[in-house]
Amino acid sequence: MLVKQVEEFIEKQGLLKKGDKILVAVSGGVDSVALLRVLKTLSYKYHWALQIAHFNHGLRGPAADRDEAFVRRVARTYDLPFHAQKQDVRKYARKHGLSIEEAARLLRYDFLEKMALDIQADKIAVAHNANDQAETVLLFLLRGTGKTGLAGMPVARGRIVRPLLSSWRQDIETFARQQKLPFRTDATNRQTAYLRNRIRLKLLPELAKYYNPQIYQHLLHLSALEREEDQFLQEQSNREAAKCLEQKPGATVLNSKRFSKLPVWLQRRLIRLIAPLPYEQVEKIRSLAINKGAHKMLPLRRNLYCRREYDKLIFSAMNQAKKAETAAIYTLAIPGETQIPELGLKITARLKKKAVLFKRTKRKNLTCLDAGTVYGPLRLRTRQAGDRFQPYGLGGTKKLKDYFIEQKIGINKRDLVPVIVDDQGIISLCTLGRIDDRVKISPETKTIIEIEVN
Repeated sequence: MLVKQVEEFIEKQGLLKKGDKILVAVSGGVDSVALLRVLKTLSYKYHWALQIAHFNHGLRGPAADRDEAFVRRVARTYDLPFHAQKQDVRKYARKHGLSIEEAARLLRYDFLEKMALDIQADKIAVAHNANDQAETVLLFLLRGTGKTGLAGMPVARGRIVRPLLSSWRQDIETFARQQKLPFRTDATNRQTAYLRNRIRLKLLPELAKYYNPQIYQHLLHLSALEREEDQFLQEQSNREAAKCLEQKPGATVLNSKRFSKLPVWLQRRLIRLIAPLPYEQVEKIRSLAINKGAHKMLPLRRNLYCRREYDKLIFSAMNQAKKAETAAIYTLAIPGETQIPELGLKITARLKKKAVLFKRTKRKNLTCLDAGTVYGPLRLRTRQAGDRFQPYGLGGTKKLKDYFIEQKIGINKRDLVPVIVDDQGIISLCTLGRIDDRVKISPETKTIIEIEVN
């Protein structure tokens, strides 16, 4: 009987404990209705406190609303608290460049997780079954995957648990008939426009009929074996990630020097820890990390790119350099304060008479220059093509780009360095503590312009 089978699976996998508060995701379909009945039956023995959650995707108009009303009635029948949310999945998919399936999945799990936090649920039970697992493994295989994909859906992930994952759809439907459970049928489950539906309705039945009648069982066994191995390898990856990866605001930084010494399988896993990318992109990232040479930027997917800077590989969701390129040119108040919102800076300029014993500052945020050598107003901007200057103390003029390379200023940071200019060109890279030779303090200096950057 299904109840006994699910109970044994829960015990074996340690999915639920006595006294747990469980949020049960109920769509209204046969799987979720059967899951609810099983958990309700076992709740008397295990003292579980159940609540029901229903996410209305709004994809089928009045039919979706009728599903929600049906689940609400089921909740009343069981005398259980009911929670529902409706969202425009199509609008969300368009806004974020996602498929309808992916958008629906993200919104559904987001709702379940937030609701679980609100009611302080210990677990969220969802109704994926053994057939769903077989379909998932084949789906990942068709799209291209490694061990993680072949492992299919995890039995548990965080609060999410899948008590029906070892139960076949046929057994679930038989249980529903025996218990005379009412349920709703989603008409979109028969539409072959969705890849998963084509796998369920066409590909797997064809494979079972013409190639191997045990294909479902084999795929399920494959997922179980791969899941065990994947868990071990994931633990190894997590340990190495702590040594190779560094999280920074808006970016993940990978130490390419250490990374290049790792086994290839571990390199691939570390990359997929950062982002679940297809094989071809993973290999391009590996090549970028291992092969020294010019800096390069790789677009990976929507709003994510990777770039190499010396011995680091940086994954970022937003190109700050592009943002900085649009920064305006500001005329500095001397003396006075100037706010630079694009760069998040405040520039304070002061005029001072030269002291008899003037000492040069080593503070990079404080620049001192000879006011008598400045031509025209001082202006702040970011770098421009062809910029050159003569760094004080280094001798000779340099392209600003070459200077940045010599000083190992990363390509993403170069467009964020404030450049102060007058009518004759660059006079200071104020955040780097470097001035042009022509504005240096000398014995003839009478007035000093002191510029502080905060």
